[in-house]
Amino acid sequence: MIIECFVALTLSLNLCESSVLCRNCGRELADPFYLRTKHLSPEFLERRNKTQLFGATHPVSIERLKNPVGVEFEVVSFQKAGCKGLGEWSGEASWFPGFLWRVCVCPQCGYHIGWMFEPEDLVSEDQDKPSAAGFYAIALSKVIDENYSRTLTISSTRH
Repeated sequence: MIIECFVALTLSLNLCESSVLCRNCGRELADPFYLRTKHLSPEFLERRNKTQLFGATHPVSIERLKNPVGVEFEVVSFQKAGCKGLGEWSGEASWFPGFLWRVCVCPQCGYHIGWMFEPEDLVSEDQDKPSAAGFYAIALSKVIDENYSRTLTISSTRH
């Protein structure tokens, strides 16, 4: 009976498919398929691997980074994400040497989600998202796993 309940719960949560959602409004922002561990920061305060983050089937690097005013963020990197870039590209205090950054916000509610990074030599002023050589650093505190969010909400089914 316990195994049957577990299987039913797993199927109802659809644990094989998950999305990364804005913690503020619930908009879908990223697909775990695009999680990457290629770009890691030499500026990290702490780095750890977590398996099955956002339903990913491989270990994901989580880095704790600190900005110049002392605010710390735990970030994961994505090759693609659905956040919107704000402001100009900047090289000031970049966590990733050789990359420029700009703030990334939820396109639905404007909530700060993280940052976009692009190699310095590839940036153009009219560029609104990173190229294939760039990436997104998303703050874990700003997003939520779709499967986890389903456990927090009550859905009413009318018969």
